[in-house]
Amino acid sequence: MDIWKTKYIIFDIFGTVVDWHGSIVSQGLILNKKYNLNIDWSKFASGWRNDGYFKATFDIAHGNREWVPADVIFMEYLNSKSIEYGLDILSDDDYKNLGKIWHRLSPWQDVLEGLNRLKTKYAIGPFSNGDFNLMIDIEKAANLPWDFITTGDLFKKFKPNPEVYRDEVKLLGVKPEEVTMVAAHPFDLDGAKQAGCTTIFVPRPLEYGLKAEYNEPNGKEKVDYILNDFIELAQLFGV
Repeated sequence: MDIWKTKYIIFDIFGTVVDWHGSIVSQGLILNKKYNLNIDWSKFASGWRNDGYFKATFDIAHGNREWVPADVIFMEYLNSKSIEYGLDILSDDDYKNLGKIWHRLSPWQDVLEGLNRLKTKYAIGPFSNGDFNLMIDIEKAANLPWDFITTGDLFKKFKPNPEVYRDEVKLLGVKPEEVTMVAAHPFDLDGAKQAGCTTIFVPRPLEYGLKAEYNEPNGKEKVDYILNDFIELAQLFGV
């Protein structure tokens, strides 16, 4: 693919731009200390992502469940695990605050420099299954320099449904080859590739924490570029 045709660069968010695992663990350790809990927050965070958010959005993307907002999905999992993990002793405010942790995720160290460099020449923004208001909150919390925000709830569909990528290109009002998709998950890039976009894989080996034994599944489509971080991404685009 010819990256010099690119006008818009869109990004997966959870794991690619922000460190959901580390952010949840940090918040959880504060609760452990405050309430004298002994929760393995690394395990909880991974379950929240994979057994909660990912499973639900995957089912919706494949037509096995009706669409619901991501915030509903996050609270479904939290509520289902509340008693098992002893979270029922939290105050109402602390419980709600924990449920909203997905709105306050921290970026990876290379992200802000890379995005600010890309922004000098390209229009950049998230393309996430997270809700629109959630993306606004993350933007504010992490100081992300987005030019625009697009999310699955705009289309009532979830990635990796190929149709939502085509909807995204149509919304941006450009040709597919003028859009580049960046993600840390090859499956997320499959739909973008099928929609005719350029795809860039930026692995995040620490996405599930330092001690995690997790191998990112391969995608079905060949990605156009594999880079180490957003600094290399900016260099690729000459900024």
